[in-house]
Order: sequence, then structure tokens, then C-alpha cells
Amino acid sequence: MVRLRRAQMINLVEHSYFSNIDYRRLGTVLDCFARDAVLSVPGRDHRGRDSGIKQYLEGLLAAHPLIRHEVIACEADEEGQRLACRFTLRLEDAEGRVRKSAGSAAFRLVNGKLAEVAVDCDDGDAGGPPA
Repeated sequence: MVRLRRAQMINLVEHSYFSNIDYRRLGTVLDCFARDAVLSVPGRDHRGRDSGIKQYLEGLLAAHPLIRHEVIACEADEEGQRLACRFTLRLEDAEGRVRKSAGSAAFRLVNGKLAEVAVDCDDGDAGGPPA
């Protein structure tokens, strides 16, 4: 079983996950997830890296040509393989409308991959496409 150290956990979340969403590298983002992972956003659970999570992220990228996360802080529990992060999010849609919000995300890792991710934003929406 792979167990990541604190710095590796933070790198996985800040750079492999958030940064690659911003740079629209869907394949790299999906590689962060375990096959049977769950991504929860307000009111919606997306199950399976290659199905529900992929579909959700494709919709997110299609709806927002510009996405920018700024990670404010991450707290890592190395022993429990869990992280909690606070971030700001800037989304711009195809018509140029901008939405900014603050958010938080909780991550649980299994074998070096994201097994559960729960995202919440202060506006009640994690920036995804309509359900």
C-alpha cells in the first residue's frame, strides 16, 4: 500500500489536482483519482474516475473557459491520509461572466490516489455544470 508523506499529499492536491484543472489537463486530473473514487459537490455525488467524475469535469471545463484556483491553506493528516484545503475560485463562462467564491475541500487518499473528494463553495456551487 502506498502512503504519501505530508509534502507529497499537498503536492497531489495543489499541483496535480487544482493546478491541472486550471490548465485544463483533464487526463492528469483524472490520474489523481482512484478508479472507484467519489467527487462530491453541493447536492451531487459523482462516482467513478472514468465515468461520473470524468463527465462532471468535462462539463466544468466546457462551461468555463477560464478557471483559477488559489489555494490559501492546506492541513494534512499524514497518518490518516486526509487533507483539508481552503481556496478561492474564479470562474469565467463563455459569455465572459465572472463568478468568484471561496471554498473548501476535504480529501481522503487510498494507496496514493484521491478516493473521496468533497468540495464546497460559499455560494453553494462548486462551479460545475447544471445538474
